[in-house]
Amino acid sequence: MREFILKANKAITSGDVNLKDLPGSCGRLDLVCRCVSSAFFLSHDIRRDTVFYSVHYGEPNPPVALKFVGSELKRVSPDERSIAIFIKKALSKEHDTHWRESTPGIYHAKRDFKDIVLEKLEEGRKVYLLHLKGKPIEEVINPKTYDEIKDRGFVFILGDHIGLTEEDERFLRDLKIERISISPLELHANQCIDIVHNVLDKLEYMEK
Repeated sequence: MREFILKANKAITSGDVNLKDLPGSCGRLDLVCRCVSSAFFLSHDIRRDTVFYSVHYGEPNPPVALKFVGSELKRVSPDERSIAIFIKKALSKEHDTHWRESTPGIYHAKRDFKDIVLEKLEEGRKVYLLHLKGKPIEEVINPKTYDEIKDRGFVFILGDHIGLTEEDERFLRDLKIERISISPLELHANQCIDIVHNVLDKLEYMEK
């Protein structure tokens, strides 16, 4: 299992999504959509072993969390507009602390970023923070360590164009969550997802 948690600092938290202005009036919802596309879509298939969370902190009702489950997704296309339509439907619902399904494979809840991280740790997942100053991913996830980690399931935390706050990073340090780096350059969150998938794909198919 591969899971990604994106903290979307400005992403809209209501159904008032302007499909013609995802970057501006929707708080960089375009970035969230690109991450969803990178998380799940292959050339002629979809990744069914992947779960993606976006935690929105924009106006008017933060936080709102969305959960996308690859094995359950239906009718979603990889383009930003299609994904944004499904996000709009989810954000239009009433939210409480329980995950509720909006459309097949897409869930919404009144959940905080920290809540989801703690939930993953309680489930026994191996959680990493993607960070420019982390250890190179190849030193942490490689042919020697892959088998042990994959049985627990991988979780990767990402920041958006703003990044995580100092409080967020302190919270993750206190939990002893390891920081790993995938490039010496700052990349877009969706590019990070592509690279992580590539690393794990090569390790998985090396075994076959």
